[in-house]
Amino acid sequence: MPRTVSQHSALSDMKCPSIAFLFLLLLLLLALLCGPHHAYALEVVEGGPLRESNCHDSHNGFDIYPNPNPNANPSLMPATLPPTLAPTPAPSSSPSPSPWKCCCWNASNQSEEVECRCEGAELTRVPQTLKLPIQRLTIASTGLPRLRSTGLKVYAPTLLDVAFTDCLQLELIQDGAFSNLTLLRTIYISNAPKLTFLSRDVFAGISGTVEIIRIINSGLTSVPDLSHLPPYNILQMIDLDNNQITRIDTKSIKVKTAQFILANNDISYVDDSAFFGSKIAKLSLKDNRKLSEMHPNAFHGIIDITELDLSSTALVGLPSAGLQTIEALYIQNTHTLKTIPSIYNFRNLQRAYLTHSFHCCAFQFPSRHDPERHAQRIREIEKWRELCNIERLARKSERTTNDSSGEGRGWQEEMPEDFGTFDTDGLSGEAAPSLYASFDYMADTTINLGQFHEQITLNPDDEQSAEYCGNFTFRKPSVECYPMPNALNPCEDVMGYQWLRISVWIVVALAVVGNVAVLTVILSIRPESASVPRFLMCHLAFADLCLGLYLLLVACIDAHSMGEFFNYAYDWQYGVGCKVAGFLTVFASHLSVFTLTVITIERWLAITQAMHLNHRIKLRPAAIIMLAGWIYSVLMSSLPLFGISNYSSTSICLPMENRDGYDTAYLIAILGCNGVAFSIIAVCYAQIYLSLGRETRHARQKNPGEMSVAKKMALLVFTNFACWSPIAFFGLTALGGYPLINVTKSKILLVFFYPLNSCADPYLYAILTSQYRQDLFTLLSKLGFCRQSALKYKHSTSIQATSRFTIHGSIQRHGSLNCKMQQPTLLGVETQSMLKSSEDYV
Repeated sequence: MPRTVSQHSALSDMKCPSIAFLFLLLLLLLALLCGPHHAYALEVVEGGPLRESNCHDSHNGFDIYPNPNPNANPSLMPATLPPTLAPTPAPSSSPSPSPWKCCCWNASNQSEEVECRCEGAELTRVPQTLKLPIQRLTIASTGLPRLRSTGLKVYAPTLLDVAFTDCLQLELIQDGAFSNLTLLRTIYISNAPKLTFLSRDVFAGISGTVEIIRIINSGLTSVPDLSHLPPYNILQMIDLDNNQITRIDTKSIKVKTAQFILANNDISYVDDSAFFGSKIAKLSLKDNRKLSEMHPNAFHGIIDITELDLSSTALVGLPSAGLQTIEALYIQNTHTLKTIPSIYNFRNLQRAYLTHSFHCCAFQFPSRHDPERHAQRIREIEKWRELCNIERLARKSERTTNDSSGEGRGWQEEMPEDFGTFDTDGLSGEAAPSLYASFDYMADTTINLGQFHEQITLNPDDEQSAEYCGNFTFRKPSVECYPMPNALNPCEDVMGYQWLRISVWIVVALAVVGNVAVLTVILSIRPESASVPRFLMCHLAFADLCLGLYLLLVACIDAHSMGEFFNYAYDWQYGVGCKVAGFLTVFASHLSVFTLTVITIERWLAITQAMHLNHRIKLRPAAIIMLAGWIYSVLMSSLPLFGISNYSSTSICLPMENRDGYDTAYLIAILGCNGVAFSIIAVCYAQIYLSLGRETRHARQKNPGEMSVAKKMALLVFTNFACWSPIAFFGLTALGGYPLINVTKSKILLVFFYPLNSCADPYLYAILTSQYRQDLFTLLSKLGFCRQSALKYKHSTSIQATSRFTIHGSIQRHGSLNCKMQQPTLLGVETQSMLKSSEDYV
């Protein structure tokens, strides 16, 4: 039948849009297939390869422009069509943003596994409409309040790994939520702060294929019940890191795992037999800052543990029961640990990473660390040596008689549990679990799994007997322990050398006696007028006396702990004694250096500015200056008490710890201030010496009973240089990362040269001067001694005072007439009078 014009027109209109639509769809498919490095969301087709799929959301079902890999670069994803080809939809027909979305793709490391990730704040249930045979399912950043017991059942036949990350509303996991997942390998829950408790039957019916359980960065307040875990399989890891677990109760943990992590919690106590019946190769309790106490039998009943980490805790003591099989021990950054068990409690310990070096000494000197336990061990050795000899003789006699090798080794069965065995055959019994070659994406690849060892030996490096007892001898256990002891943290003696011990006692005697003598004389004699040098000498003598008392404390602890300092190290270094000693030495050294500098400047002004009497330091300004010096010294000596450096880091209580930038700045400030002070002293004395006349410089020829001025000045500068320059130089090079001397030589510098000033100052600045001798004889005359000598010095002083007064009057009379002409002559007369008479410049 012929068609009308209108029918032809309508048919043409219907064909054209169809052709255009097909052409547009073809272009779209070409764009998707030819895009570079395109990552597809894939769907499994039974019996065939993976084909292109898409993301599923609550509005669009499977759209055709997914960004399936959340970690992929968005610039490589063809999220939209080219602008020239993309149609412009009507505003009214554009869908609202999806509240949640699920994307699936091939796992990056294993192409046969499909991974799906669902995220969205409005996702409140595990999606049940994903049709893929999923191996890995991740629920991230959702509003999921609970995991229902049936939530994962739809994926049970294929699901290997399940993860819940950043589920801030997750607060309940129903009983049996992981049951009947026949291939389940990994459970991973992270950042679920409202998940504070897991019921008893959460893991009921869990598959025997499970390998990893990680519940981290969440709100658990107690260890979940793990009794439903497969009893015959050994898990790779159980990780409860960074929760809020407060304690571990008696027999609350019974698992078999290569690694059990309870780090970064709020655990404060571990009860008796907390891990009873558990088989754990590696146990981590580190970073539990509140863990200060453990029951003595906390680890009793734990089986085959080889590695224990108790770093960054507040433990005072370490229980030893149950740790006989341990091979590696970590107790770093635990400054509260006071004692450590005897090495005989760790029959297979090979490596120990501790906080204090003196705990390593306990492994090196077991007889001094625990004499009773050592004596018991020796008795056990002797007992079994005798049994060995008897057994050997019996075997030899039986071999001679029967020409056989003998049977039975019954004596070994009676050996104590911690004695060790001497079997040279391979491992017997249950084989150690094989470790997986690689971890999946949910496991922490930085963690080393523990390994089990069925047989323990006393020391793997020792030669074992080939048959029967062999050469049964006692060998000292060998443990690789860090930090290793050194001269500043010794095992046996603080001083280390006998000559150093004798030298320190000599310096102590000279420093204490000399400074006490100076203080006694100066404070007992009241001068007619206030004297700035006497005022400054009191401060110098007090500072040097404090340094002498510091040396006395160090010498006393050395004498008290001779031969076994490591047994007293904790009480000394972390007790009041070391803090007092450290405060004294830093305070005394800073106050002494400060006072010496002020004395030098005062003498420099008095001699080089003799014509200008107003340029000298008066008593009131001197008191203000010394008050500032006291404040400065107290501040510098108090900083280590508040965490900037530390007095407890060395046996001689000096602040030498360099942990961060504050410690470095503090040590540089100490060395820098000493260097500046020495420079000032050296420059001032050089100018004083150059300002003297030739006659004064060679005063020894006219006064044979006195040292020459030049030699006195050289001696003053030399003592300061000898004390400060080596420490400053080697200290600065060590801080810069280029230590030029070893620890032993550094200790000699710090113990012998560092306090040398406190011994020399009272003699150079006071006792060897005529002014001090005059004051001493005056004091003795008041007590009824040396009255004639006192009168002699008094008469001599009167003549000197008259001469000084005459010179002073002459300066005043002639100063207004010809100041410029007479200044050098009067300066020389004034200077010579001061130097030759009172020797007050020092």
